[in-house]
Amino acid sequence: MMPVDINRDFPINRHASWHGGVHVLHTDRREEGYDPIEFVRAIADGEVVSFRSPSSTDKRDTFPLNYDGRTDDGYVLLKHQTDIGENCSVVYYSLYMHLMDRLDPAIRAGAKVWRKDRIGQSGMVSETSGFHFQVFCDDENMLKLTGRTTPELDISRDGRTDTVYGDIHFYLPPGTCFYASVPDAASPHTDHLNAVHTSTEPLFVSMTFGKGDCTMVTRRQNAITEVLFDTVGEPLINTDASPADNSIAETYLKYEYNLYRTAKRLYPQNPSAGFELLRFGRVISTGHETLMPADAPLWRTVSFPGGTGMVNLASTDIKKFSDADFPHWTGWRMVDDDTDNNSQCNSPLIAGLRENGGLSNLSSRLVCHFPIEWNAATFDQRYAWLRTGTADVPPMSEEDYGRLKSHASALCFDTGAPGTGRLWHFHPVAFITHFRKCCWLSKSELKQLVPRNALRTAGRNDYRWEPITWRDGAGSVADNIRTHINRTMQKHLITTPLRIACFLGNGIQETGWLGSMEEGYRYTETDPRTHQVIRRYNIWYYPWYGRGLLQLTNPENYFNYFSFRGRICPENIRTSLINEYSRLYSHRNIRYTENHLSDAENDVPEDIIRWRNNVSSDLHEAASSASFYWVSMNMAHYADAEHVLERCSVIPRRSGIKIYYRSPAFWRASAAVNLPNQVNNTEYQGLNGFDTRCCVYGSAIAVLTEQKFPDRHNNPVNEKPESDQLRRG
Repeated sequence: MMPVDINRDFPINRHASWHGGVHVLHTDRREEGYDPIEFVRAIADGEVVSFRSPSSTDKRDTFPLNYDGRTDDGYVLLKHQTDIGENCSVVYYSLYMHLMDRLDPAIRAGAKVWRKDRIGQSGMVSETSGFHFQVFCDDENMLKLTGRTTPELDISRDGRTDTVYGDIHFYLPPGTCFYASVPDAASPHTDHLNAVHTSTEPLFVSMTFGKGDCTMVTRRQNAITEVLFDTVGEPLINTDASPADNSIAETYLKYEYNLYRTAKRLYPQNPSAGFELLRFGRVISTGHETLMPADAPLWRTVSFPGGTGMVNLASTDIKKFSDADFPHWTGWRMVDDDTDNNSQCNSPLIAGLRENGGLSNLSSRLVCHFPIEWNAATFDQRYAWLRTGTADVPPMSEEDYGRLKSHASALCFDTGAPGTGRLWHFHPVAFITHFRKCCWLSKSELKQLVPRNALRTAGRNDYRWEPITWRDGAGSVADNIRTHINRTMQKHLITTPLRIACFLGNGIQETGWLGSMEEGYRYTETDPRTHQVIRRYNIWYYPWYGRGLLQLTNPENYFNYFSFRGRICPENIRTSLINEYSRLYSHRNIRYTENHLSDAENDVPEDIIRWRNNVSSDLHEAASSASFYWVSMNMAHYADAEHVLERCSVIPRRSGIKIYYRSPAFWRASAAVNLPNQVNNTEYQGLNGFDTRCCVYGSAIAVLTEQKFPDRHNNPVNEKPESDQLRRG
């Protein structure tokens, strides 16, 4: 948590003037075990727009910097560009003001800065140790980031589909029926159901998934203060979990962990589309998924004033949204009702919140439109009102006004084009918290997960340390599959840094650094003396070899995936191929001499052959098949465990000591899809390429999380993986 100065809070300060950021109080600790200096760090990858090296302490301690207390003037302004959805690239800025001593040597105009990189050291402002922290954007990017500039969300239609993340929200209009029970949760019909309540006011339901749970919360508008919303009843946690959907004891009645089995039970004609309905309340991927039947319901237990009942949230009368829509009933409001360009906060909305005491509860979720305060050229326009005063602020003398202007000018800087008009300001802590739910990887962010080098086991105690060539140019597999990876991760709730680290820690290695969605199934046998080719042959389980991001392999997995996607296959062909694969798997000596897995021998229909081949040739299928593996094998359950990093040291051939990192959690998530019988055998050595996977995992932990790496004494103090692994640039 960031300790924020309540007198310099957002969006107004104690004088009721606009304040575009917060003051983060100095957090240096002198006790043993703490770094003597806590550095200010970049909140995201970005580029240095401008900066000012801090003045000396002598200058800080004298006027004009020392106006009402010693004040440091060092600052760094960063521009951030990233993606938050499909074809949804956004730009925003972060400002770090009142830095002291010296900036990090890497800070220079145009320099690239990476998330968590040191920027400088927290200084002083008005005699208080701390720094000013601000996040803002222009009008164009406000629409991209939040989808609107109006105070409230349009609830007459469903929310955005270009970007969907975080919690799912439902607007239940007056007249919504609640039922006591629904014996057939797969039927939308209500003729024989017992209605226990019909709503007379708008209700808003939020659905949150996390750590295996699903929590349902209902809100309604406060009877006195319209901008406030009250919780109705108690949060409902896993209320609709069914014992019929459990697969392993550890996930018993955990609604989220069992979504795959729930989808198969309720939506057998197309469980994949049903999974999307369970996840989003609607089908988002309409180009790839068709809900069958089209009116398939989503019955969930929902609170109403005085009780609970079952509601079909899939009804077209109920509108669906996500956190990407910044729902106003969760506190988000866009404030654009202050029509002047001075620094006074003349917003009727904020004035009303101050009067009824609601500002403190909502202030962090207000996104406010007003001029930036660091432009010296607009100082008089913004502060001339101080000369005449207001009912709350007495007039300022010309001498005092001049001193204030001199102090402000000493802190201002060239704000460039963004600083000439009004900008949209976010509470920076709330901004970070909110967008951590997004987890959409930009091209640059995906690239950083690929290590510069990787370890490969060539034999017993025989290792290679090999450079990794990364190809993500236009038209490459890595570039083309990124959107599909992001979409499938959002759909299947691979939406925490640790889940992504486990998912892509396997997928990136499985596909040769996202180079091919197809296993190398063709082998060559050569004479050891002459090196001449004796024969070329296919892997024994051809044509059911690995395809897709997680290399879907063997007939049973393919047929299970086809079933998940709602594709009907002849049962006799399915059974015959599965039995033949099992027979060959159990008898190594006959895998090539008595193999009957071919398409011709089993009369495999053309559509099944096409579906199978599409798992590698169609990148949507390649990504979708991987997330099918994820949900069907309970990988999230293992990925959600605590990740205790273990520092592993090896000496590859013709290399010095190299370090990589593993954890029991990553092992179990990896084994769940590759070697299910070895999930709890964390020392097992037979998982192909696990040490290579760990190299990707280590990069993902560094890029996506705040977790530190153990040093050689097993103390978690290192900010980055050793052995120069992070790929930058």
